Amino acid sequence: MADNSKMEVEEDARETTEDQDIEENMDEAVNKEDGSSDSEDSDDNEAVHDPRIQQLELQVASNPYHYDFHVELIKLLRESGDLDRLRDAREGMSKIFPLTEELWLEWLKDEIPLACIPEQREKVIALFERAVKDYQSVRVWILYCQFMMDIMEGEDSLQAVRSTFEKALTAAGLHVTEGSSIWEGYRELEMDILESLEQIVMEETKESMAEKISSQKERVMSVFKRQLAVPLLGMQATLREFEDWLEDSVPDAIMIAYEKALAKLEECLPFEDALGSAQPPKTTEFKSYLEYELTKGDPARIQCLYERAMKENCLVGDMWTDYTSYLDSTLKISSVVLPVHERAVRNCPWVSLLWQNYMRALERNKQDGNKVKETLDTALGCGFSGSDDYLQLWHCYCDYMRRRVEDWGEDSQSVKDLRENFKTATEYLQNYFGNDGDPTNLLERYWARIEAFHCNNISECQRLWDNVILSRHGREAEFWLEYANLLRSCRDVKKCRKILQRAVQSASDNPEMVIQALLSFEREEGTLEDWDAAFSKCRVQLLRVNERRQKVAEKEAVRAKAEEEAQAKRKIANAERKATKKMEQKKAKFEMRKRKANDQPTPGDKTQKMTDNTQDSGEPVAKKPHVENESENLSSTQSTPAGEPSTKISHDSTKDPKTVFVSNLLFSVDEERLKQTFSPLGDITEVRLVKNQMGKSKGFAYIEFKNQASVQAALSMDRTKLNGRPMFVSPSVDKSKNPTQFKFPTTLDKKTLFVSNLPFEVKESELENLFEKYGKVKQIRLVTNRAGKPKGFGYVELEDETGASAAIVALDGSQVGDRQISVAVSNPPSRKPRQPGADQQQRQKEQPGSRGRARTQLQLIPRALQKTASTAPASSSDNSTVLSEEKTEAKPGAEVNQGFSNEYFRSLLQKKN
Repeated sequence: MADNSKMEVEEDARETTEDQDIEENMDEAVNKEDGSSDSEDSDDNEAVHDPRIQQLELQVASNPYHYDFHVELIKLLRESGDLDRLRDAREGMSKIFPLTEELWLEWLKDEIPLACIPEQREKVIALFERAVKDYQSVRVWILYCQFMMDIMEGEDSLQAVRSTFEKALTAAGLHVTEGSSIWEGYRELEMDILESLEQIVMEETKESMAEKISSQKERVMSVFKRQLAVPLLGMQATLREFEDWLEDSVPDAIMIAYEKALAKLEECLPFEDALGSAQPPKTTEFKSYLEYELTKGDPARIQCLYERAMKENCLVGDMWTDYTSYLDSTLKISSVVLPVHERAVRNCPWVSLLWQNYMRALERNKQDGNKVKETLDTALGCGFSGSDDYLQLWHCYCDYMRRRVEDWGEDSQSVKDLRENFKTATEYLQNYFGNDGDPTNLLERYWARIEAFHCNNISECQRLWDNVILSRHGREAEFWLEYANLLRSCRDVKKCRKILQRAVQSASDNPEMVIQALLSFEREEGTLEDWDAAFSKCRVQLLRVNERRQKVAEKEAVRAKAEEEAQAKRKIANAERKATKKMEQKKAKFEMRKRKANDQPTPGDKTQKMTDNTQDSGEPVAKKPHVENESENLSSTQSTPAGEPSTKISHDSTKDPKTVFVSNLLFSVDEERLKQTFSPLGDITEVRLVKNQMGKSKGFAYIEFKNQASVQAALSMDRTKLNGRPMFVSPSVDKSKNPTQFKFPTTLDKKTLFVSNLPFEVKESELENLFEKYGKVKQIRLVTNRAGKPKGFGYVELEDETGASAAIVALDGSQVGDRQISVAVSNPPSRKPRQPGADQQQRQKEQPGSRGRARTQLQLIPRALQKTASTAPASSSDNSTVLSEEKTEAKPGAEVNQGFSNEYFRSLLQKKN
């Protein structure tokens, strides 16, 4: 009794001290509030009047499903210190989205200091319960347990703390890498309690506490035993700590469980290492890990691993589908299954299959019909990507309504509800999507079978088929045969015969199938007269079908022949055009060579020049040394042929600031058209359209303005279409000194998405509508060729990486038009840098070598003249003497420039001998 009374006194003293501390804190807070009321009022006013906060509040109200608006609003309100508005913003976001671990920790840490009164403590505890439901978070569970220990005041509070630890172990105690922290916290709690009890015994030495101490030791022993049986990182250290605490050998049963868990840990470590080294979201690594755990078949470990995977892959609908399907088929516990389904549709509301599985799970777990209807209404407002998602959702709900029917009588309320639901579903799809909502009348056919087989209402079945289904599919044999088989199953032979006869006259896609069905029906159900009548109708119809097919075939043959002839004409025209173009090119080359030949000195001039250069002594002057670029210097200095004005204009770099370079022009664009295009931007000094030697445009020009300010306006017209072709407008600069800079990132950009396999007719507005669901779109660039035609891919730049990741997950592989697009993070391949000396090397290759130009570069000079030039005197003195003597002995009247024959050289050799 003395021990108990002392414990009560100590507990009362501790409570009194805590109450005094709370009162002092409250008094201090009140005094601080009174002393700084003016500053807080001013802060509140600043928060209220902050234009960005007000703007975000309006944006959240108008677009509550925009994730980034919520995050930014919460951040600004937290900085402003307006707790009430901050709570409202967090509550609003939590109703629509599951909050991340970081958002929950910020919220909880803001609320915990205010939990100084019991009412506020209950609110914080409720907030913790909400936080641990969104995602598996060991950090949140540890903070929850720590908070419960901080507010512990008596035996009831101790039980609440233990209960919290047990829930934490159930949720995350199997986490291989982080679960040990929860076990250690639980173990330290029990060991602290044991130590306090032993301390009391040491002071009082009362035997009445022995039972409590023994019970507490069993608790500590139990926690150690449970932890050592779980494969966790650091379990070897836990075993050593257990041995130190036990002060004895570890029991065999515990060692067997420990060794088994250690072996399991060794198997898991490769998967944990792969997760540790991978980059988020680690989808592939988690799938491999899950495949391993599924083969082992431990439901608790599988669920824990799924929770870890969903924390990293919360936007992957397929993983949520796998997780919920596993729970539905294996655990089948409503308290576990339904919360996971609810979290799945909150994380991926755009996945119709998750909503369908959720409704089936509600039905499977005997939930109220109003809850299922509420789930359907919520799903319809989520905005799926296609009409088929809505169709499957309505189909799932119709299945649920049919299974609820127990009495199929006409007066049954459940039957009326089912019919009303079919009607609502078909009207919904027709109103929002037209005939594309249910292209094969799936719901009406389902409804008709229900009326025929369950309600025995053949008239309603016929109404649905005649007025709804066949009105859209009257030429398709498949629908006629399904209708006929339905009536035949109901043993309505007469109506079935009428339907088959109508089908023979109407079905055009596969008439043979319908004819065969009618003949088979009469063979099995009809009389000989019925058979004869059916055979006669089928034969006439088959002849009519063959005639129709023959006409179509003839038309097709005529069309194919015309197409073949047109193609042949196009080939001939192309060949003629190529031949003409080739001839013109040859003619142009010949004319150019002819002009160059006319510019060269005549052979007589060369001979005269050689004679003039001979010295009085009879010896020729020394030969002029060879200049490498002599031909180029000649060509640059020789005059332009008469009648052709020179088009070469020297570049004046001082005009570059007032000049723009316009390229990618159509060859039909002339100077006047360019003036009309750019004159609204400012006064134009000159338009220089660059042309070739034939006087045709090369597709680029220089436009010089009077004022430099007009250049910026002209640059804004870059890629503007001129006569249907985009023109490129850039500053007039020396590219060797100012290399072209690509104006978009050429490295990995996680905010920019590369979208490929787009339809060529897609518009930027359509892409913006498609991507703005996942974040603010900053820019869209559809890549085109030089003719302005789209290439089928483009770039979408979002404001943040979160929206880009969500867009990749949701839209990669989705259908746009008639194509399945591909969405990925923009990471262009690296460009090879241009070699700085490439141009110079190319020019050096084009220059003639020491042996002159190639043969194909010789000018058109007669061979006789070439031989005369090639026999020019050498520099040796002997040859010079011989030639001078021969020239002295030449006959009078002989021409100086006469060539030397073979006889002449023979005579020289004879004289020499």
